Amino acid sequence: MTVSPKPNLQLVYVSDIERSVAFYKTIFNADPVFSSPRYVTFAADDSGKALFTVWTGGTTPEIATPRFSEIGILLPSNEDVDRLFEKWEKNDNINIVKKPYNEVFGRTFLVKDPDGHIIRVSPVDLD
Repeated sequence: MTVSPKPNLQLVYVSDIERSVAFYKTIFNADPVFSSPRYVTFAADDSGKALFTVWTGGTTPEIATPRFSEIGILLPSNEDVDRLFEKWEKNDNINIVKKPYNEVFGRTFLVKDPDGHIIRVSPVDLD
């Protein structure tokens, strides 16, 4: 059997696993599918074949380590992007970086997770 590799795991390094899990449980509105003391995974799609993981990267994470990543959340439409922004804007635990604006791929906005990773919400750009 030949396996065709597809990107199916996004892993981001975090400095405080409990804080990050609480944050992602809030924005994903879901519980993890796997948990350990330093590595926690969420299903990134309904099939459970794509995963999103937060990991401390070791027993003692380095808080000063630069964290460079942009996490994407793709929604069905521009209207869905605006609706999610309106919901998240009311939550004091979600750090809004940039309010919704129009980009070449559609409506988008940015938030930051507790470690400073940028999360971009935008419509699916498969057309």
